[in-house]
Amino acid sequence: MDAKQETLDILQKIWTKLQGLPQGNTYEIAGFLILLIFVLTFLSLVVFACAQCCCSCGRRPRSKDSVI
Repeated sequence: MDAKQETLDILQKIWTKLQGLPQGNTYEIAGFLILLIFVLTFLSLVVFACAQCCCSCGRRPRSKDSVI
């Protein structure tokens, strides 16, 4: 199997789980929400880091003895 087919299979399994989530028990819903919060936090930190990198490129470099 190639990578594209494996990715599509994983996404299909996730979609099937999401469709059954409203009928799921409390632990399944809580686990999904924790996973969702983790993924959203990770993505927001990546975006924040990229924004900081792009915005600070035009600034002059700090001296080595400056306090952060």
